[in-house]
Amino acid sequence: MMFDEKMLSSLQKLGLSNYGARTYIVITNLGPIDAANIATEANIPRTKIYEVLNKLKEKGWINMEQGRPRLFTAQDPRGIIDERKLDLISEVDSVSSELSLMYDQQIKKEMPNVWLIHGKRNIITKSLDMVSRASKSVMMTGDLYFPEEIEALKSIILKAKRNQISFRIITGNSVKTSEGEINLIKSFEDVQPEMIISGKPPIKYVIVDEKELMIIFPKINENILDLDKVTALWIPNHVVASSMTDMFNVRWNEYVKMQI
Repeated sequence: MMFDEKMLSSLQKLGLSNYGARTYIVITNLGPIDAANIATEANIPRTKIYEVLNKLKEKGWINMEQGRPRLFTAQDPRGIIDERKLDLISEVDSVSSELSLMYDQQIKKEMPNVWLIHGKRNIITKSLDMVSRASKSVMMTGDLYFPEEIEALKSIILKAKRNQISFRIITGNSVKTSEGEINLIKSFEDVQPEMIISGKPPIKYVIVDEKELMIIFPKINENILDLDKVTALWIPNHVVASSMTDMFNVRWNEYVKMQI
């Protein structure tokens, strides 16, 4: 007997084996029919046919009539297939729920902790703490600096140089703040960090050891940064910090190439 491959595939998706699907199709088409003829029509070894028939009967796909020879008939496909569809949908929904829970838990593990920091004093303290703990690298980009931050940064830069810690800065020439204009080139000229002068938005990114990131946002009034109204996000997450490091390096390398 010839079999429709699509039908066989669909029945297997409902839980039948290839032999089981072929057997059910033969019985539905030719039943009542005995085991020997089923094996012939379904092209199944006779040594396997009773095992296949017993499984189909246990699962409710076929009926067995008493007599000699025993004859087999199919359950109404509309009923049995609808039942199996409901079972399959229920199983898929259950798997979907379990996998969604696992996925959500994994996402939570990957979600970085983010702390919101308010106030100039708190932001300066946290930022200086970050850079002072660096063991490999510090990257700072942006045009936002505080007058009282500069002197502390200069000491940290000198210490970083002594300890062979990379300290790179991308910033503009100067920044206008509510506490006056800060000439950034002149402010750092006596400690000479690796520095690129390139105008950036008045937001500062501080990246330490590719492990933690701080983003500092000011309020701006008529192009003047209000240093008394600043907010920062501190993100101690290596994935986020590493991504920002890549962005910093792209900009740094582009500028270096322009100078060659």
